[in-house]
Amino acid sequence: MEKKDLTLIGIAIVICVIICVLSPYIASGDPDGLEKSAEDSGVPEDFSVEEVNGIPNAYFPDYAFANDPENQGLQIVALIIGVIITLGLGYVVAEVVRSRN
Repeated sequence: MEKKDLTLIGIAIVICVIICVLSPYIASGDPDGLEKSAEDSGVPEDFSVEEVNGIPNAYFPDYAFANDPENQGLQIVALIIGVIITLGLGYVVAEVVRSRN
């Protein structure tokens, strides 16, 4: 791999980590499209899918941890780990595709 490619990858990783660190602080408190649609259609806030058809609830309902400062560090770590795993998988897929050509 060339030096300019490694520099580009390094810069991309740094940008991803910066976004991960800042995202819990700049995320919108407004509901996303799915929640807004549920509110507009009158679905109760405490609605549980498990009550309807036996499917277990999500581990993190509403796509978030509890809203307290102790969990923000955990969110940041989870985001960074997710970015590293995603970039690693992307790199592996790119190497496999490149080796086939």
